[in-house]
Amino acid sequence: MSNQLLLYRQITALNRDAHRQLRLRQAEDASFAASTHLVPLAGVEFFQAARHYPILFVGEAANASPIALLGLKPGQNGFVGESGQWQRSAYVPAFIRRYPFVLAQADQEPGQEGHANFTVCFDREFAGWNEQEGQALFDGEGKNSAYLDEMIRFLHNFTAEMERTRQFVAKLDEFELLTQRSMRLSHSGGESFVLNDFLAVDEEKFLKLPDKKVLALNKAGYLGWIYAHLMSLGNANQLFERHVAERLAAAGETAH
Repeated sequence: MSNQLLLYRQITALNRDAHRQLRLRQAEDASFAASTHLVPLAGVEFFQAARHYPILFVGEAANASPIALLGLKPGQNGFVGESGQWQRSAYVPAFIRRYPFVLAQADQEPGQEGHANFTVCFDREFAGWNEQEGQALFDGEGKNSAYLDEMIRFLHNFTAEMERTRQFVAKLDEFELLTQRSMRLSHSGGESFVLNDFLAVDEEKFLKLPDKKVLALNKAGYLGWIYAHLMSLGNANQLFERHVAERLAAAGETAH
């Protein structure tokens, strides 16, 4: 499955006629993401995300994508607690915040919402959909609600930032800055874990870039993103500490 379609189970095009009565019951329940151990990240999010998550690149060369690593094993998100809430102190990636909506690039049918070759879609399987309570998507006349318009703006902005991020990765690849990495993580109790199969900016190559290329990165607004990514790698050990603590708690033990 594409990283861009994580979380989504039944993507349905939003139609103002078929879905006029639909409402979205919103709660601080992020249990839909509890089994997602990584999510795509836009470059503009790096500054906030770098405080909490390791920001890594997955994929190959110019097609690699930056992700926020949420857990060390598939199916485990260390930032969604038993209550289903995202850890309050942690930044919530835009990929999570846009759910259950998504933009799909496709030909539109009459009545579908969207523009510029994008159609607004939603995950029909999300438990918050109903026709009695929550945010209305359309008013009594079938026009977009203020909430839906705000969400559409958010979706288009997210899509634009992800495109800008693809350009960022292409530039990293052009300058040969991305390199295959592995990290050995250690826990105070003596356990260790090796994080493999990801890409990261090669700091040595980055520091040796000629001034002309550094200026190009700076003018494009990418320098800060690179530094945030490099700083974020230190969060991997914290993620391992969290992983071990949760495992010990599940086993009825106490972490050292």
